[in-house]
Amino acid sequence: MKHVVAFLIKYVMVAVILEILLSLLTALTLVQILIISLAVTIASYLIGDLLVLTFWNNTVATLVNALIAFGIIYSFNYRYGAGILAYADCVTAAVVLGIGEWFFHRYMARKVFPSRKKT
Repeated sequence: MKHVVAFLIKYVMVAVILEILLSLLTALTLVQILIISLAVTIASYLIGDLLVLTFWNNTVATLVNALIAFGIIYSFNYRYGAGILAYADCVTAAVVLGIGEWFFHRYMARKVFPSRKKT
């Protein structure tokens, strides 16, 4: 159950950040941004939070999640038509998501992996 709660918290965080940034920077609709948010959340939770964070520290997991977010956001440029998402928009979104991930990983360390060494 703790993974479901953590996943939902992460999805809300990613969706809010991307909605604010991408609605200001691009012409994407709310539904498109929510789909991107879901893809980013699934990939970064499985790879960055459950795999990387358990073996390495918060810094490494944050960098991995930011790179995953950048890759997924930029790849949706081809799904929705070239030119909708500028490279700088994807970098900006990934950096801001990385900042959010830093705090989310602290939550994960306290609530999801409490027996693990603090990051």
